[in-house]
Amino acid sequence: MTRTFRVPIGDPQPTQLCLSDRKLHTATAWFDFDEPQYDPLPVLCGASAFPDRDEPVLIDGHTRAFLAHLAGANELWVHDVTDEDHPLELYADCVAWCERKGITSLADFAGRVVSHETHQRRWIDRCHRVASALAE
Repeated sequence: MTRTFRVPIGDPQPTQLCLSDRKLHTATAWFDFDEPQYDPLPVLCGASAFPDRDEPVLIDGHTRAFLAHLAGANELWVHDVTDEDHPLELYADCVAWCERKGITSLADFAGRVVSHETHQRRWIDRCHRVASALAE
């Protein structure tokens, strides 16, 4: 069963290093900054996913989450997907990369919006390489 709840906007640990300007531009077109509305964002929670971590780990929806932050939201609407099948080792690597780069909250994406092509090269391709290596 998926649990849906709200968390303080500063709590979720991101799992990506940058945001795509194209995705941000597209989402800005429909995002209501006065009354932010979006589907709950998936997070991994608890000891079964990350034994040494208390805060939820955001695994998707980073652009929407950053827009909620920019809108001044105090909370983020999330759902716990820990019981679903997710590549936990890959997400653990992503968290480690983020921590090394000082990305520990949504606010840290300020100054980390890059062109769509750069996002593809720096982030998407990197994740695919690591996922392939983990699958071997």
